Amino acid sequence: MKRLRSRIVGLCLALAAVAGPPAALAEGEQMKGPEDASAPVVPQLVPVDSLDRIFPDLPPKPAAYTEPLSVPRGGKVAFQFALMPDRTGLWRISASPLLRPDGKALAADIELYQVLPVHVEANTCGCSRTSSTSTPPAEWLKAFVRRAPFDVAEVLVKADRLEVTDSSTHAILVDVYVRPDAEPGEYTGSLKLGIGDHAVEAPLSLLVHRTVVAADPAWHVTHWFWPEPENLTNQNPPEWWSDRHWQLLENSGRQLRAFGQDTLFTPLIEYREPLIQTVRKQDGTYEFDYTRFDRWCELFLRLGFRYLEGHHIATLPAKGVYEGVFVRDEATGEKQRLVPSGGGNAAWLEFIPLFYQSLYAHLEAKGWTDRYIQHQLDEPKDPELYRKLAALTKQYMPKVRTIDAINSHPRAYSPLVDIQVLALTILAKERDLAAERRAQERSVWLYHCCSPYPPYPNRHLDEPLSDSRLYPWLGYLLKANGYLNWGANIYRGADPYKTSIGPVPGGSQNPGHPPGDNWFLYPGPDGLRGSLRMVAFRDGLCDHALLTVLAKTNPQRADRIMHDIARSVRDYEKDPASFRRARRALLNALDQP
Repeated sequence: MKRLRSRIVGLCLALAAVAGPPAALAEGEQMKGPEDASAPVVPQLVPVDSLDRIFPDLPPKPAAYTEPLSVPRGGKVAFQFALMPDRTGLWRISASPLLRPDGKALAADIELYQVLPVHVEANTCGCSRTSSTSTPPAEWLKAFVRRAPFDVAEVLVKADRLEVTDSSTHAILVDVYVRPDAEPGEYTGSLKLGIGDHAVEAPLSLLVHRTVVAADPAWHVTHWFWPEPENLTNQNPPEWWSDRHWQLLENSGRQLRAFGQDTLFTPLIEYREPLIQTVRKQDGTYEFDYTRFDRWCELFLRLGFRYLEGHHIATLPAKGVYEGVFVRDEATGEKQRLVPSGGGNAAWLEFIPLFYQSLYAHLEAKGWTDRYIQHQLDEPKDPELYRKLAALTKQYMPKVRTIDAINSHPRAYSPLVDIQVLALTILAKERDLAAERRAQERSVWLYHCCSPYPPYPNRHLDEPLSDSRLYPWLGYLLKANGYLNWGANIYRGADPYKTSIGPVPGGSQNPGHPPGDNWFLYPGPDGLRGSLRMVAFRDGLCDHALLTVLAKTNPQRADRIMHDIARSVRDYEKDPASFRRARRALLNALDQP
């Protein structure tokens, strides 16, 4: 019966693909079948793998993996569905309890999301080289989910209703958190959508394993978080550091934590309204007000973040990067730029020790020196400047670790940084350096941004969602201690629902960065919203945690499962079913006594 039903659904989808999407309907109008204008079209609610994309203008691809999805206790599992509606209006969304054959209900929290589409106007053509008129190499196009322009389901919005205004394909996500005390076993339920007395239903099925996954990830993770009020909401932005701003920061921090992030990019004395306020006294000395900084640290540590990473100290005064550093003159009350535009590094290098001494004393007083890490200079290309910065940090903040992304001459810079963050292709080439650092108990993290390009994986909107799930597997393959990405929410004035080319500094998108490169979360009324890319990455973090635990007792088996997914940074799986089988293999191995 299952096979017959699957064939019928497949035939319907194939016919729909040939016919193309029907024209938009008037409000409340019922959609008609192609053979008989008087006969209603039967609506379809199609299970789609959460690693496959849903396009509003195309019929969905039914999930190929039909076994119950494996999940550890304490973990999450996502089910995606595509609705091909037969009528417009407000559809209800609900999910039944998940039950075992014996009637036992799963101890779980179920969240329902409408997945909003975003527009992708151009395919990836490179850093600062992507535009609606540029064309990527033919070999790259083979790696993309679709040739641009197109719309694609991406943004998660909690919903118990779905507004259908036309005949396009709509995406729904069911996200299930299995509590650590849940009883193992196979559970089934259903997702139901209805309008009036009309309903359509699809099954949910998951296999809860004995293994319990830890609440904190085995991998350190940061997607750089940008605190500007306009980067936190799609409504009118509030004033800096107002109660509303703090609420948006908290809500957004909860989203980041929900997707496995444990390290938070933290502003310091930059911006016109800085987190740490600087006052120039009448005698020429400086005083620093940590009131906002303390509130920031206490908030995000309370949310479960393990580390706070201070912005790059070298570039804080640069106008156009973080607006520059402003001080308030005690005598006049006026704000002035600390380092005038074009003032060079000398004045700033003289100021850093004054700031570092004050910051370090404050961190020590609060007991945060082991929770705070300091960026110095991103992707440095000036060894002399970097040595000066490293020496200042070690002299004035001796217990604080440093962290930086380094591409150029990684061996030369390695002695100067505690957490060396290497791009995917660089880390793959420098595995001996990484091994040396690990032997010295010094961390190596993995990162990527605009690059790498096909055949290497990336997490752009025109690349498979499996690439987002893959990155934690690559971290395990390369034995990285953590992961860094620069763009949680750096919109630079763009509306990420209407455009996907990443603006470069100054806001230009013609050309700009690849689609979705600048952001993985989206602004909502009350803070940042998640995305399917973040769901896939979160599930990859769970895979990484399971690999790490298995490797403690059976490293050979962990490596065999790992090689089923990631054999090298150029040889890896994209098929969603491969990840489903690998997750089950991991949990079966861990479930054994």
